[in-house]
Amino acid sequence: MIEHTIAMVLLKLADLLAEEAIFLYRVRDQFEWIERELRRMKCFIKDADDKRRKGDERVKNWVRDVRDLAFEAEDIIDIHMIKIERRRRRRGFMGKFIRYTLILSELVACHMISLDINRMKMKVREISDSRTTYGIANIDENDGEIISSMDDLQARRRISPNLDDDTIVVGFELDKKVIMGHLLDSKIKRRCVISIVGMGGLGKTTLAKKIYNSINITRQFDVCCWVSVSQDYKVKELLKTIMKKVMGIARDEMERMEDDDLKEKLYKFLKERRYFIVMDDIWRTEVWVQIKAAFPDVMNGSRVLFTTRILEVARSADPSIPPYELPFLSNAESWELFLKKIFPTTEDAELRCPKELEALSWNLAIRCRGVPLALVVLGGLLSKKEKTFAVWMEVAKSMDWESNEDGKQFLQILALSYNDLPHHFLKSCFLYIGSFPEDSEIQASKLIRLWIAEGFIPQRDKRSMEDTAKDYLDELVQRCMIQVARRRSDGSIKKLRIHDLLRDMCISEAKEDCFLGIQSSSHNADLSTSRRLALHNISVDLQHLKRTSPNLRTLVGFNLRSSHEINKSIHRIKLLRVLDLEGARNLERLPKEITSMIHLKYLGLRRTKLKELPSSIGDLSSLQTLDTSHTQPIPVPDAFWKIQTLRHVFVVGGCPHTIGNLKNLQTLKVLGAGQWIEKDLEELTNLRHLHISNLLDSHGKPLCNSLAKLEHLVSLKVTTSSQSISGNIITALSNHYQLHKLGLNGRLSDEQHFHSIQEFPTNLTKITLRGSQLRQDPMKVLETLPNLQTLKLESGAYMGEVMISSMDGFVQLQHLVLSGLKNFEDWIIQSGAMRGLTRLHIADCEKLEMIPEGLQQLTKLKELELWDMPRKFRDRVQEDDGDDWCKIQHVPSITFYP
Repeated sequence: MIEHTIAMVLLKLADLLAEEAIFLYRVRDQFEWIERELRRMKCFIKDADDKRRKGDERVKNWVRDVRDLAFEAEDIIDIHMIKIERRRRRRGFMGKFIRYTLILSELVACHMISLDINRMKMKVREISDSRTTYGIANIDENDGEIISSMDDLQARRRISPNLDDDTIVVGFELDKKVIMGHLLDSKIKRRCVISIVGMGGLGKTTLAKKIYNSINITRQFDVCCWVSVSQDYKVKELLKTIMKKVMGIARDEMERMEDDDLKEKLYKFLKERRYFIVMDDIWRTEVWVQIKAAFPDVMNGSRVLFTTRILEVARSADPSIPPYELPFLSNAESWELFLKKIFPTTEDAELRCPKELEALSWNLAIRCRGVPLALVVLGGLLSKKEKTFAVWMEVAKSMDWESNEDGKQFLQILALSYNDLPHHFLKSCFLYIGSFPEDSEIQASKLIRLWIAEGFIPQRDKRSMEDTAKDYLDELVQRCMIQVARRRSDGSIKKLRIHDLLRDMCISEAKEDCFLGIQSSSHNADLSTSRRLALHNISVDLQHLKRTSPNLRTLVGFNLRSSHEINKSIHRIKLLRVLDLEGARNLERLPKEITSMIHLKYLGLRRTKLKELPSSIGDLSSLQTLDTSHTQPIPVPDAFWKIQTLRHVFVVGGCPHTIGNLKNLQTLKVLGAGQWIEKDLEELTNLRHLHISNLLDSHGKPLCNSLAKLEHLVSLKVTTSSQSISGNIITALSNHYQLHKLGLNGRLSDEQHFHSIQEFPTNLTKITLRGSQLRQDPMKVLETLPNLQTLKLESGAYMGEVMISSMDGFVQLQHLVLSGLKNFEDWIIQSGAMRGLTRLHIADCEKLEMIPEGLQQLTKLKELELWDMPRKFRDRVQEDDGDDWCKIQHVPSITFYP
């Protein structure tokens, strides 16, 4: 990762040398010298890094010295840029006499920089001498190769399709049968805990998912729930997660409850039901001891399923049932899985494997020792390589098979994919994922914003950094280094996760390079060397960090327990680029001295108790992202809207007088409507995501006029505070071919009632209508949209009584929500309608008394949720006895809520 560090310092030097001459008085030549020396060293880094990874300790020390030199150069540059900004501000309002009094301090500052750089020169000479001694060669890797590798990303993506985790599974049939036998054994009435035990990467979670998603499970149990535990678990958070999933209780409602209260409430709910709870990735015996009181044993056949790496955890939970120790894959199964990952588009992978590679592929598969994750990762790597003996043999040679340390061998297999990443930008992106807590479902859009703020995503002509970052995500998915947890309706990645072992590798590699440190109950970062720090479930002491980590560039927190001093001390870590304090409960305000944090690009204050933003926030001239989502509504100072670097803004309410010409702005959520709609909105020509609240009648037509000019919009949500949304928003968007997601919350005026498909953007994949009060059946128009995958009609969206889903309508629809339609009483589903529907949610439709006849023809339907429906409706869908049970019995997952 030193390659990336040097590249970033060179970019900063380029920016610095572009400054006005007055701000580089007497030091320009010093910074030009730093630039020349770093460019020379960059030519040798590739060879040195390869030697370091092979265990050469002398070269390892040389690489560390170069890294420290680059860090030192970065510190000098960043500190000098703070002084430049300070001088620029003074020059703006000081008189001539006062400016002359500053000359002495300017000379002192220049002298200090010269001393710092002279010290660097001595280190450079020592590094250059030792390079020759260690035999480190010059590999002239120019920037063009990096850009070329990025240009090839999309081409490589077409080699094989995106493969989410568990798409290709080999084996487990016998294992599944044995465990299902325990779970469904009607002779055992007591609550049982069954455990799947095995090493990391063996497939415990994959097997548990196959069982959890089985139709026999969903029919046997009234309540099913999956919860990930991990090492850094909190009892209260586990209880809240389970209760939210099985009872539908909001987290805010549970926030004030103590552990015992939560256990009692969950116990009472489960007592009347046969439940099946999967607790994935348990590391300690205390977990079940602390939580089992919430799970009643009323002799109704309820079950709990554990996955764990530790036998003692399994045995202590239920001593009467032996743990199921998951075996390794057989040699034949290993080879089958291995080939399927290399040749994913072929049904019979063995027929696709060239004869000259069969023996070598068998040998490589066997060396993975039956560990599915190792086979998947190595197979994903080889799927990107040429299918030749020479290329595959090079891969085999790079694996240290002679070692007897199984753990190191396996990590070497995982590290192969990391080392094979095409450029240092992508390597940085991958390591950064390790900063998120174990078992996290990571929001892709947030990760992308962080990557950009860190400088991992290069700016390319005619392509946004956000689009390039999405390519990086897809590349990591294809290489089986991350897994897709959820996709958006347009097919892009919404949430992702990383396997524990790959995350462990991230953390190990990041620690080795001082790239990232993690401070948690299970990890202790070296605060004196880490340039980036992630805090997990601990208190943050900024005064301590200032003393131990004065050159910290990134501070990200997860479930922080902050003290009140955080309100006063944030600005003291002046070199920060990224500051994310999401969930810091005591954070109420930012100090006005935040003006000194000129390098800050990402400021995350989501889910804090923030009460105000200082006007000095407008001095953060490098800021790209401000996120105050899920805080109380606060005004945003007018000075903030003058920051030209802004790309993504998430605020709660607030109505600025003006926004200004922010050409880089791509995201604006959730801003209160105001005069800025008429004055400024049409100038935000790069806007992609827009959410406006509190729209008044007077804003309707100016909004439509502006929307017509925002041709890059991908998602739009409008919420009105009046009775209707005036103007014809649908028509204004009709030529927006990039628009995928549309949400309208408010009554649509007469001119906006749907009359023709020509009014709609043709590439819409998701539509949410709420309170629209449509009088005509909207299905007639919406079902003809060719790409619509998700449709939500909620809370008075339709005021009619009859809804017809026509033959061959909704060709792409996968998810349909009908909620709060008070007059809706008859739904007709014609033959061939909604053939691809997989999820259906019907709630609070008080006049709908029966399931439509055509529902039984929806053979792809996997999930059916029924909420708050009338008694007659509930009686008709009762299992076996209800008149409508025959219409829905083919659906694997059916959930009823009173």
